[in-house]
Amino acid sequence: MALFRTVAAIAFGAATSACVVFPVPRVLAPEVSGVLLNDGMPVANAEIELVAALAPSDASKDNPPGSRHAVTRTDANGKFKVGPLSGIKTVHVYGDELLGYYLVIRAGSTELIGFSDSGTGSVPSKISGSCDLAKAHKVGNQVTYCDHNRLQKLKNDR
Repeated sequence: MALFRTVAAIAFGAATSACVVFPVPRVLAPEVSGVLLNDGMPVANAEIELVAALAPSDASKDNPPGSRHAVTRTDANGKFKVGPLSGIKTVHVYGDELLGYYLVIRAGSTELIGFSDSGTGSVPSKISGSCDLAKAHKVGNQVTYCDHNRLQKLKNDR
């Protein structure tokens, strides 16, 4: 009878241990660096905000509830670096959580979405590239100013 209880306890523990939820550190948005241009000329002192959230909100609104964000400014040559953003992931048995991040550009009185990305699994550790305020790109029904396809995802740091 003791052997049966031991085997039953081990089987029950093994069957339910994968269902235990526990927090682990996680990168929610990569480090993003690059240069901000306006028709090929550097834009100095523009505000660049990296937001870790599923979908870009209207650039004029506050950040979505539960989002994380970091803000920087471009230097005299239009260069910037912001992020990465970290958080806690709650591990579940099946599948990865949906992650998303986007870049907001504020130059003067203009607020624009630089780029956005979302998916499951992990995010790249670094992204670099350039954004040009004079060159809008239509991605789905969203207009962006950093061509995400041209942004260099540095996979060797993944």
